[in-house]
Amino acid sequence: MADALDHEVLVVGYGPVGAILTGLLARRGVAVGAYERGTDVFTLPRAAHFDAEIARIIQSVGAMEAALPATAPTSGMDFVDAKGRVLMAFEAEEQSAAEGWPRSFMFYQPDLERALRARVAELPAATVHLGHEVLAIAEQPDHVEVTVRDLRDGATRTVRAAHVVGCDGARSLVRSAMGTELEDLGFDQPWLVVDVMLRGSADLPARPTQYCTPSRPATFIPSAGAHRRWEFMLLPGEDPVAMEAPARIRELIGPWVDPDAVEIIRSAVYSFHALIARGWRAGRVLLAGDAAHQMPPFLGQGMCAGFRDAANLEWKLARVLRGTADLALLDTYESERSPHVRAIIEQAVAAGRIIQTTDPVEAAARDAFLLDPSVPAPPPPDLPTLGPGLGDPDDPLRGLRLPQPLDPDGARRDDLLGHEVVLVVDPTTWRTRPEAERTALGTRLPVVEAEPLRPWLAARGVVAVVARPDRHVLGAAADADGIAPLVDAAVRGLDARDG
Repeated sequence: MADALDHEVLVVGYGPVGAILTGLLARRGVAVGAYERGTDVFTLPRAAHFDAEIARIIQSVGAMEAALPATAPTSGMDFVDAKGRVLMAFEAEEQSAAEGWPRSFMFYQPDLERALRARVAELPAATVHLGHEVLAIAEQPDHVEVTVRDLRDGATRTVRAAHVVGCDGARSLVRSAMGTELEDLGFDQPWLVVDVMLRGSADLPARPTQYCTPSRPATFIPSAGAHRRWEFMLLPGEDPVAMEAPARIRELIGPWVDPDAVEIIRSAVYSFHALIARGWRAGRVLLAGDAAHQMPPFLGQGMCAGFRDAANLEWKLARVLRGTADLALLDTYESERSPHVRAIIEQAVAAGRIIQTTDPVEAAARDAFLLDPSVPAPPPPDLPTLGPGLGDPDDPLRGLRLPQPLDPDGARRDDLLGHEVVLVVDPTTWRTRPEAERTALGTRLPVVEAEPLRPWLAARGVVAVVARPDRHVLGAAADADGIAPLVDAAVRGLDARDG
């Protein structure tokens, strides 16, 4: 059947999540086809933030250097009250020792997408079909048939793929075809989003700021270059159409900037949701990005979650396609990613409830509590580890991120590790093992003697870890004698097949 397939993986939707997934798959030689209704990058910004882990994913596909001009590292985020007092401040150190990139970036989405698409165009295993609408999806015993229409001439055809991934957004056709319902986590609020270009200089905050003002909660977001964004919560009874009127927008942004000093490039009312799909896989069809989950934007993690989906899924699809694992491996995609997404959604909802307090009495109590010097400052939101899936659930390091310290010459470790499962070892400990053992283990997993990672290993009381392609830890060995059993367990868990 493989010879009769048009693609090994067909990606529906070619926004940022579809583009990164296409690139990750094609980078390892998977024949992937992406299908997208639009004929070019959507020219208006939507997402505005990504973190160091996402920079590392973009790095892994070979696009981060090209994407840098579309980004601006940021030092953190402030939450301020109606009097301008800082209620909370989340600080982001300039360089993330864990990930090898600045901890937080603001970015201009159209330019980031162009950088991703340019990289995909360099990969022979990828084909991109713009101006093509997916009409229907039908799973067969050993492949999926997808009906597509060329919007240029209206012609329809059936395309066959081993697997289909829906990266087609909040109104996902793929999700509908799967019959998957969305679980509502109880957050729904309309906000007006206003994107502008500065025509000159302006005295605006240097980093994202949440204005916890009961009369009108608002958000200000600086971005790369001259791009800036405001978001304004709609109050009960306000007409979304009236809120988008130019005169109303000028009135809303007036306290921050002279409206004549900016060019308004987009204004739209969006409903912020907290939703998660009840099933991310049905046979050979899967979901990623907004098709699988939607969250309020207060922590800037919406697109980030989709990129994490892609990084978790792509190598598992590749192992299934290459015959080293059966379809059951794909079940670990949802089991690992869904709890992670749920935890971040809950954090974003909690932040949103702080920001969206409109009762003056409740707001005053909130402000007094957060300004009380005897109350410890809340820590910045912490990203959770993976949910249950691959590896020993009792291993305390399972699901943690493997760091990417910079080498003395500035090289990033991921570029040296490659894109496969690897055994990362303390060099001193490794060299105590018999040569025959080292050779045998090296035939089962690539071995990396990671001198820059020795402090991280030592701090956790281990001498070796198995690192997955998405740079999460699969398992760890506490001593030299534990290295061989660690490799045995990793290989069994990853390469298990029916029969």
